[in-house]
Formats: sequence, C-alpha cells, structure tokens
Amino acid sequence: MHIDYFSTIEFTQKGLDEQDLAQLKSQTDLANAWKKLIPSFPDDRIHIVPSIQHAVNIVESMRASGEYPVDVLVTGSLLLVGGLIEVAGLTTKALEV
Repeated sequence: MHIDYFSTIEFTQKGLDEQDLAQLKSQTDLANAWKKLIPSFPDDRIHIVPSIQHAVNIVESMRASGEYPVDVLVTGSLLLVGGLIEVAGLTTKALEV
C-alpha cells in the first residue's frame, strides 16, 4: 500500500499572519506533527503544498503513472473538502447518493 500525506492551505484567511502563509508554517507544523505520530513514514511521501490545486495535480500525476493504485482520503474543514470537490471536478460524484 502506498500512502502519501498532504498539508495544504485551504483558503487565504485574513486572521492568519502573512509571514505564516508565505512560508506555509502551519502546514509544515502539521506535517511535523504527522512525522512525530508515525516516525517510520517516509519523508518523500509527505507533501507540503500551497494550494488544493497543487495537491490535486500531484495525485493526478501519481494516477497517470499507473505505478500503483491511488485512493484519496480528505479530512478537514468544509472549505477544504468543498474546495477539493470543485478543483478536482468531482461535483457530480459528490452529489451521487
């Protein structure tokens, strides 16, 4: 089984420090917390990216390579999950019952 971890900015929020946003500090802190929880997790499978689109692009590239099956689990706020549904073009799938 191949698992990658992604940490990304959901949407720019006015309450966040500009420096924090520019350096992806919160996302890096979350990735570091992930590494502490699972120290054996390979560093090359942890992706800190600036946007949902960047994460979708990486997943699409992984799928296109055909090297292994790719499944995605998204957790987070409604902004993150809704943004992913929109960016990945999954609106029709998300509305299926």
